[in-house]
Amino acid sequence: MARTKTWGLSPRRLTPVAAVLAVMGLLCASARPAWALSAPQTGGQPGEFLQFGVGARALAMAGAFYAISDDATAAYWNPAGLAQLQRKQFTTMQASLFEQTKMQYFAYAQPLKGGSTFAASMTQLASTGFQTVNATFDPNTQEPTSIQTAGNFADQETAYGLSWGKSITQTVAFGATLQDISRKLAGSADSFRTLNLGVLKTMGPYRLGLGMQNAFSQRTGDTQDSLPVTIKIGNAVNLFKNRMTLALDADKYLNAGMDLRFGGEYWISHWFAFRFGLMGIPSIQETDFGFGLNFHSMSIDVAQGIHDLGNSTRISATFRFGESKGDRSTAEVKLAIKLGFEAFQEGNFALAQQKFNQALDAQPDNKQVQAMVARLANVTSFIPQAAGGEEYQTFVRKGVIAYVDGRDMRSAVNALRYAYNKNPKDDHLLGLLNMVEKEAGVAEITRRMEGPEQFTWVDQKIYAARQSVYDGHYDDAVRRAQDVLDLEPNNVTALEIMGSAFYMMDQKQKAVAVWRRVLELDPSNASVKQFLQQMK
Repeated sequence: MARTKTWGLSPRRLTPVAAVLAVMGLLCASARPAWALSAPQTGGQPGEFLQFGVGARALAMAGAFYAISDDATAAYWNPAGLAQLQRKQFTTMQASLFEQTKMQYFAYAQPLKGGSTFAASMTQLASTGFQTVNATFDPNTQEPTSIQTAGNFADQETAYGLSWGKSITQTVAFGATLQDISRKLAGSADSFRTLNLGVLKTMGPYRLGLGMQNAFSQRTGDTQDSLPVTIKIGNAVNLFKNRMTLALDADKYLNAGMDLRFGGEYWISHWFAFRFGLMGIPSIQETDFGFGLNFHSMSIDVAQGIHDLGNSTRISATFRFGESKGDRSTAEVKLAIKLGFEAFQEGNFALAQQKFNQALDAQPDNKQVQAMVARLANVTSFIPQAAGGEEYQTFVRKGVIAYVDGRDMRSAVNALRYAYNKNPKDDHLLGLLNMVEKEAGVAEITRRMEGPEQFTWVDQKIYAARQSVYDGHYDDAVRRAQDVLDLEPNNVTALEIMGSAFYMMDQKQKAVAVWRRVLELDPSNASVKQFLQQMK
């Protein structure tokens, strides 16, 4: 009795069946893209299709992209690079290869508040058109009596990824990708769950990427295979004011060899870039080149690979949309600073500190906000609030605003001095004033007021200025009189002392100008009138 057997992938030493399987093998071989053939003796390891690379921009640079990774394809290359994205991005690559074989890649990346960026991606390699063969053969001779086709099957490998990247410091970013990888071939199926890790370090124009692919993997289904653990190192440097980027990557497979890739990118104009790359250094296995067109919200990239088996062309498109992370953080900073200054106006310094900290969270590398937050912390350590309508409270608020703003320290000192002059018993205010005076480089720090209660800070300055004239220290007399005039521009006594100091310094024109101001304020001042008459 004749027997019938069904083959999907079963190799048999039967001439007709062997011929069919040989054709299938050739189809499978031809289904591999040219750039896949340059993998470093990985021996057809599971998940090998994930070594092919994605994105025409990166592939035009021979896949030397690990330390660059500044677009949505970072989800595939180095997830730490997602931290560089400023806007939402969607990217896709479609590649029609050989004999009903296609490769597809999709990725969507979205930056979030706090500096994190998440991305979802899919990579798929699919070959269709394979046939299942039923053979009937003689049980005595074991020779086939008939061969019939029994339907079609496909070879499909798919990887779904969820990636995350975040800047840990101003120069270091970290990222991770969880992947679910599945294979379906005829009636057989298996899957893997893997974890990829990446770090990106920026040092001026130089960037270094380090990572591990398949750092952790778990398998299920009809397989005993294990995904290869791969150590990845990427180097990139920007030259000519960032118009050119050169990159060199090395992938070390723990159970196979090493793969080297070199590539470059040169922006001829802000919208057009030329790219080139070599794969398999020092033994060149593939040469790549391509170009990119960049617009405000869209990029089109084309890559051409040249290999011994032929050429392959990959085209990808990237779309950018939504408000950029930089614009959003700038808007958040402006709003937080506005609310902070409104809290200043009300004298609620603790609330202002909270708003400035929010601004710093939105833009951690903003040096101006960092300085303002540090100054505000100094203020609240002495005076958490100064709400109220009294004159000294008003001047405390003015002084604190000027101090935190940092552009007019003299105004900050003068306002706080005036406030202290109105409320000389406030030791916390004196502590704040002394701190601001030191930062402003004031030569003579305000001291605690001694003597009768009515002997104010202005009284102290007037006394010290007059004493400086008596001692012949005329420069000190002018400076101390000016301190009083900064707070009370119409203080006649301070003007009289300043005029006398100028006169003794033989600066008679200045003395006359100051004394004339005294007469404008006090026309009955007999001593000043007498001095002016003597100088005529």
